[in-house]
Amino acid sequence: MLTVLASELHKEELVVPQLDERFVAENQVVAVMTGGSEQLFLQKIEAGELTLDKPIYLIAGPQSNSLAACCEILSWINLHGGKGEIKLMD
Repeated sequence: MLTVLASELHKEELVVPQLDERFVAENQVVAVMTGGSEQLFLQKIEAGELTLDKPIYLIAGPQSNSLAACCEILSWINLHGGKGEIKLMD
């Protein structure tokens, strides 16, 4: 499952990275497109759209503080007993 997160504060055109369809189908994959997406991630957790029962793969893009947001989200996942990983995309 692919979840795309992007803050409404960022107005530039965002390009969702191409990902392996099988990887996306078999895993919880979150494309963090911009900084400021941390609260959006928590909303997905609270709504049950994402779960800490399975690893969460965070995809960081090259724009708009995506990597920084991924680091904050991964820290939250680890703090709450989940497993996650950040993957960098060009």
